[in-house]
Amino acid sequence: MHYPNVTSAVFLSRPNRFVAQVLLEGEVITVHVKTPGRCRELLLPGAQVWLTKSTNPNIQRILGVTPG
Repeated sequence: MHYPNVTSAVFLSRPNRFVAQVLLEGEVITVHVKTPGRCRELLLPGAQVWLTKSTNPNIQRILGVTPG
């Protein structure tokens, strides 16, 4: 599967199962968690996450995570 406009960010926190806080280009932003499963083993503070824009240009989604 090909995703356009993939951007790297740093995971900070997950206030609930649908949203996460990430650091993107020096700014803390809220992003949508596409898979609202547990992911506690992967979504740890400091982990590198990969984001893409959704069909709504104001929303970015986590596509994947590189465990840190």
